[in-house]
Amino acid sequence: MLMSLLRLFERLGAEVDTSLEVASDTTVDAVLQVRLDGARARFAVEVKPRAPYPSEIASMSALQERLRSLGAPLLVAPYISVSTGETLTERCWSWADADGNADIRADGVRIQRRVSASPPKKRSTDLPTGVGSWAIIRSLITDGVVAGATAAAKRAGISQPRASQILARLTEANLVEREGRSLWRADREALLDALLSEYRGPGGETLWFYSLNPPGRVAEAAIESRVSHQTVVISGDVAADRLAPWRTPTQVTLYSTGEVNEDRLEVVAARGADDGNVEVIVPDDVSVFQDGWAGDLPIAHPTQVIWDLMRLGGSDREEAAERVRAWLLSH
Repeated sequence: MLMSLLRLFERLGAEVDTSLEVASDTTVDAVLQVRLDGARARFAVEVKPRAPYPSEIASMSALQERLRSLGAPLLVAPYISVSTGETLTERCWSWADADGNADIRADGVRIQRRVSASPPKKRSTDLPTGVGSWAIIRSLITDGVVAGATAAAKRAGISQPRASQILARLTEANLVEREGRSLWRADREALLDALLSEYRGPGGETLWFYSLNPPGRVAEAAIESRVSHQTVVISGDVAADRLAPWRTPTQVTLYSTGEVNEDRLEVVAARGADDGNVEVIVPDDVSVFQDGWAGDLPIAHPTQVIWDLMRLGGSDREEAAERVRAWLLSH
């Protein structure tokens, strides 16, 4: 990522000196002397593996002061969203990301660029699709390992030969590694990124409703009003609030194997997302139902919760998705 910053300065015609010496006990990723349009500025660079959440930036004042003793604090991360960039700027940070977005200010040097308002798409890994694929992929993301194709087939409800084909495809994509005769181990983070990039949705039918009740109460009513043999799970805002609390839910996303009771939910039909705050999806992809409990409230598979947050959009949901992702990968 530091090379991305240097290439950015180069494209803008800046001269950069990276040979500045600092004390051996100083913790800093780089100190740069930059000359641009006759102005000179010195930057102390902090490289992060991910952008800080907006709520974390206020607690970075000690780091900022330590960097300021060496130059203007400049934070570099893989991708910095519009909202995070605005918060960093308000807190007097200079920043840049690997996608070319930047807001850099110091001693007469001013660079402000917004190349993209959304993260760059991940490289396609050509995941296997079709019957059983998403179920096995979700299980591998959750568990990290599977003890053989027979176990994978049983969990996904497919044949053993089909499970073997899926595991072979994942192995070819370097997302799963075979250990011994009957154990496959997944690169959970890479597999999650691939699913989020390539998944095209659960299909099926979506109905929209509107409710005056709090989203959490609507979700609880949906669970309480299930009929025999009906499965209902929660996704989106409410699920994220149960798994990794961050933002107050404003919308309800339900996956169901059948119709919901509108009277019990206290909802009225809506024309669509513009005038509804409750969506009920009867999906074709039943893998959304697996492995999802948060206390007494059944939750869609965490990978589906993340995907729905990204689908629904908004900077708050973007951060909520990152928090659910961190929660998932830490378990």
